[in-house]
Amino acid sequence: MLASRKTKFTADSIEKKPGDQFRFACATYQLDSEGTERHGDISILEYHEKSINVLSVLEVEGVLDLLWRDETQLFGACASGELRVVQIDKDCVLNEKTAASLSDGILLAVDGCSDSVVTSDTLGSIYLIEPDTLKLKTTITSAHGAQGWGAEVWGLALDRHDTNLVYSGGDDCLLKCHDLRTPHTISTSRYHTMGVCCISPDPVSPHQILSGSYDETVVHWDTRNFREPLRTVSVGGGVWRIKRNHDNAHLLIAGMHSGFHVVDLEEFVVTQTYTGHESLAYGADWLSEGFVATCSFYDNLVSVWHSGV
Repeated sequence: MLASRKTKFTADSIEKKPGDQFRFACATYQLDSEGTERHGDISILEYHEKSINVLSVLEVEGVLDLLWRDETQLFGACASGELRVVQIDKDCVLNEKTAASLSDGILLAVDGCSDSVVTSDTLGSIYLIEPDTLKLKTTITSAHGAQGWGAEVWGLALDRHDTNLVYSGGDDCLLKCHDLRTPHTISTSRYHTMGVCCISPDPVSPHQILSGSYDETVVHWDTRNFREPLRTVSVGGGVWRIKRNHDNAHLLIAGMHSGFHVVDLEEFVVTQTYTGHESLAYGADWLSEGFVATCSFYDNLVSVWHSGV
């Protein structure tokens, strides 16, 4: 570990700030001991000279996932069911811009590319949002769960080569691909034996995605054939996050109970494991020059360490 610091609330998401080598956003979400009030915040942090410094903090009801649209705008999937847009000025000060109330449940994931943003919730729905106006364009209800049961949609990702397609993963153990123009499910994988937590489309190669699950595996798919995976690797803990490094050669995995892992994408093997956190490994992202930032939940810890690649 090169540096660490505590967060005020339980930490769950890390996203590197575009255009900055060592600045990143961290989100937290915490339910009080009575289970009645939700707390949380979004902070901008900077790794500098073996320390992690707080540049700005914005308190909200709790954020479960973050998405940078560009270096000045950040989207947060909130426990309130709102998709919040936060503006970041040149001094990295956070200012809430606007929010769209989308769900009576909790928003769990947010992803976007080009001029599309998607988010999902605990009630089993997926929402397509126009990012400039936050206008709701499309809703896919009961995207996961059988016979009207809305399974929580934890994993969500737009296809980087065709933004009409969105991939989702649910508590029903299914990995799906949906066409947002219809909308309907166009393919389903039943390979995972537990809930699907995260999805990572390949930014270079069409039809290639990765999925991660509570069943402790990272799976490489050709989306034209969801029956049989191309490759799999086990990391010994539920796979909560998959992050590709800048040259798409290595993966950073948040493995919940097993810590954080670096996976060589070509060989598809674990090359390094980091267990400096003492709680659920949830948030992770690459910084610059092989540095990574990670966060874990119940110990409220953010760390920076070196991946070795």
